[in-house]
Amino acid sequence: MVSLTAPVAALPSATVKAAISGPSLKRKHSDSDNEGQMATAIKRPRVSFDPNVDIRLLEDYNEKGIELIREEVRRAIDKHVAGDSASYDEIKTLFKSRPTASAAPSTKLLSKYVVALIGNVSLLNKNCSGLVHAILDCQWLARDEAFKRLYVTLLASLMSAHGGYTGSVLQSLAKHFYGVPSPNTRHETDPPVTRLELRQRVHETLRRLLKLIPSASGVLTNILASTFPTTQDTAKVYLTYLNNLMEVTEYAPELQGTVLALITEKLVKLDVQIQVDMEDLEEELEESVLQQALYKLEEDNEEDEGSDVEDEEDNSDYESSSDDGMDNDQKRIQELRDSVGKMDAILDILFEYYHRIFVKSAHVDAQQTFEFLISQFKNIILPTYRSRHTQFLLFHFAQSSPVFIAQFSSVCAELAFDKTRPQIMRLAAAAYLASFIARGAHVPRDTVRQIFVILGQNLDYFRQNHEANCKGPDLRRYSNYYALSQALLYIFCFRWRDLITSETDSYAEDEEILFQGGDLAWLPGIKEMMRGNIYSKFNPLKVCSPGVVTQFARIAHHLRFLYVFPLLETNKRLRLARNISASVMYGVQERETALTAKNSESALQLDSYFPFDPYNLPRSKRWMKGDYNEWKSIPGLDEEEAEDYSDSDSQADESEDEENFEEGTATEAST
Repeated sequence: MVSLTAPVAALPSATVKAAISGPSLKRKHSDSDNEGQMATAIKRPRVSFDPNVDIRLLEDYNEKGIELIREEVRRAIDKHVAGDSASYDEIKTLFKSRPTASAAPSTKLLSKYVVALIGNVSLLNKNCSGLVHAILDCQWLARDEAFKRLYVTLLASLMSAHGGYTGSVLQSLAKHFYGVPSPNTRHETDPPVTRLELRQRVHETLRRLLKLIPSASGVLTNILASTFPTTQDTAKVYLTYLNNLMEVTEYAPELQGTVLALITEKLVKLDVQIQVDMEDLEEELEESVLQQALYKLEEDNEEDEGSDVEDEEDNSDYESSSDDGMDNDQKRIQELRDSVGKMDAILDILFEYYHRIFVKSAHVDAQQTFEFLISQFKNIILPTYRSRHTQFLLFHFAQSSPVFIAQFSSVCAELAFDKTRPQIMRLAAAAYLASFIARGAHVPRDTVRQIFVILGQNLDYFRQNHEANCKGPDLRRYSNYYALSQALLYIFCFRWRDLITSETDSYAEDEEILFQGGDLAWLPGIKEMMRGNIYSKFNPLKVCSPGVVTQFARIAHHLRFLYVFPLLETNKRLRLARNISASVMYGVQERETALTAKNSESALQLDSYFPFDPYNLPRSKRWMKGDYNEWKSIPGLDEEEAEDYSDSDSQADESEDEENFEEGTATEAST
């Protein structure tokens, strides 16, 4: 019988259960113990460190590759042109970041963007001017050397691909002529750098750009002129800029003439401003200003030592606050003192610069540089009547060679005789010629005689052709004649020894010359020439400066050359007339205010303006050592009494005129 109940499977035995049991989530105690022991054995080596192993952190592991950045830059520019500037602005931000900022990009990362921009430089047209200016304004000087090379390549590529950026690129470099940033403004990953190295990087960059793109020199010239410091800038800023300009001429000789002319032009403006400010100062106060200027410069030099870590912004703040607590007069005097010190330091630098060329360079370089100086004299210095010290660059270096002495003398003479020149230029040229011949210690005897004879010949020629129509002394109508006459009188007072002839033609002591007695042997013809002009209708002794005339009269009488005291007495009773029609006719109406600017009859007489009168700047006057012919008293002259000129009032006037003559009257023209 079959049972309908399903059979019940028999339960396996314990032995079978153990053999067929599957995976279980429950670990046996013995297994756990074994694995723990194995894990312990395996982990021990992983926590032990070898002290000899060099462990390095890869800081830039997450920086993007160069190809990715190049594509990023290209797309950012394309989107910017299309109107989406988000990525474009991010790139600008990278270059605008200060290297010392916490979020500043590393130099390595920024280098990749520079490389990418070089590859896409053709896209950086005027639509991307914002990015270009961000690049130019970035603080790259203190980055490492590799970045500097890439950055300079980018600048060169910009100038080559887009000429319109040339001015901006050069401007970004010229701004450092005022001073480089602090070396501390570098990224933490960059090596330390000094101010001198930063300055060298500026000039290395500029040198390379000018070499690659010669046409950039003309653009740079305009930039240097527009960024030149003003007279209100501090001496430190002025001198820093000047030194940088000097260095430019070393690697860009094509700019030498232009740069030197620019410096001279700015120097003359400062010189004139100082003379204007000096007008109201008393003599004692003027000397004090000069001395204080020297002390101030010495203090500045001491403070400059160790200035490598200074921040230039701090310096400017200090200087601007130094005037606190002063009244207007004190501020004016301090500003004048600073200007004098600035002028002194600038001239000292220029003397040093030219000295290296004239003394240490080849003759060709010296000749070319002297031509630059002559050009500056004609176009800048000579037309500026109140220049006081700038012209001593010519005075010093013209005496460095007999050739230059002759050349400068000839230039002055030609300008004085050139009727096509403005009258004011001719008068000034005559004053420069007289002052150079009289005061130049290295001007040889032959040159003195030659110039004296040439001046005399011109006076004789003019007198012979115009005396018949002369109605009396008239400065405005015959101004050039009187300027040449005064030049002769002045030269005679200083160089009369060179106008005496002897068999040996050798120099002798004054006592030996005067001890001979009798009339001295003068250069043939000069005595007759002087007498003929002095006693002509033009009457130059009435129109020439009283100080020069009085001194000439005393010396000429003492040397038994001419006796003109009776004529001086007659001239006192002669009144000069103001001939307005003649002044307009001869085009010298404006000269009254520029050359004379005096009241009463003195306005109708020449000023005793001789531009090489004593040099007063305390530091740079060292360059005048041995160059300057100081006034020498003549033995017996001070003790001599002029019998025919004994009126007490006349003696008082004579004494005052003599004092003015001997002290130098270069500043009278501005009073």
